[in-house]
Amino acid sequence: MLIPSILSSNCWAITPSFNINQEINFGTVMPATGSCLMFPETGQLAPFQGNFVCTLPDGSQNGIYTIIANPNKQVQVKFLPSLDNGDGFVFNPRVSLVSDSDRKYIVNNIDFVNIDSGSSGVINLYLGGELTINSILPTNQTIQFNFADAIEWDELN
Repeated sequence: MLIPSILSSNCWAITPSFNINQEINFGTVMPATGSCLMFPETGQLAPFQGNFVCTLPDGSQNGIYTIIANPNKQVQVKFLPSLDNGDGFVFNPRVSLVSDSDRKYIVNNIDFVNIDSGSSGVINLYLGGELTINSILPTNQTIQFNFADAIEWDELN
């Protein structure tokens, strides 16, 4: 007698997502031309080129983002610089990408970088970078830009 068998397999796939945990913030900058560098992993500020325009520590913080992907998948990530569009600011990102199985560092690269999502599927992105001010700003002027829109990513099949 033959007994039919029914094979069942449950394949659970998640819809990859992007989460903003903490926006990057250089804090208060002096009304002068110059630059400063923020280290992505720590948010620490340092002189870069010309005058050091960032005040210390005055509310500065690195950006922290998370991509939740399916486990053990390749995820491509790209960070676009914010070039001077007439406002006197240039921002060149430096990014540390970290999963439980891989680590990548992005600097001066506008191409996609692939990282393995690891067994957890979680990729943490730590954002710092080079802030350059080419125009003298009026005192008490607040400048804001949304950098999350400059992050492109996708889980590869």
